[in-house]
Amino acid sequence: MDAVKLNEAVRELLEKLADRLPQRRLVSYRALGEAGESASLLNEICKMLVNRHTEVTPAEKETLTRLLDVVPTDTGDYDYIRNRDQTLAAIQVADQPRVVTHDDLRKLSADSHALLERLADRLPPDRLEEYRTLSRVGEWGMLVNLLSASLVTRQIPVNPPERDALAALLNWFRPATVADLEYIRDRENTLASLNLTDQP
Repeated sequence: MDAVKLNEAVRELLEKLADRLPQRRLVSYRALGEAGESASLLNEICKMLVNRHTEVTPAEKETLTRLLDVVPTDTGDYDYIRNRDQTLAAIQVADQPRVVTHDDLRKLSADSHALLERLADRLPPDRLEEYRTLSRVGEWGMLVNLLSASLVTRQIPVNPPERDALAALLNWFRPATVADLEYIRDRENTLASLNLTDQP
């Protein structure tokens, strides 16, 4: 595939995925396409699909796979293209893709923050401050993973409603997208290892 056809194919994929990508980024993505920056644009698309847990159709994933095989990566820092197997494994496929909306992200933010504050008096002060920072900057996966780690390793008491709230947060993340976050990835073991009590 020559450079012109490759660029056209990446731009076409961008437009197919436009309703599932951050709207505020579309202008800069389209500018990359217009400038012929195929590798940079494809890397950005992959980054968003993985980090936002965005689902694609089987045909879209097939197109993505084909493009990752042919896009040149001899210049630039294209982690998602260079690690194509890991990228493809992390991208979720559905016949009817679920769009992760702003409302979804707001709910994830609100629910994780609410659970953190509910547990605040049981967490070490230095950890609590770190977790609040993660919450503020939108690192919800890291927050949920580290909060789970604290609850399990320190055997901090939690009651059934708190366990259920944590379970809902753990279930929000798809396993393939959190390969490096062991407490989310192994959610069943995480929940089973909690110090559950009626009176925390």
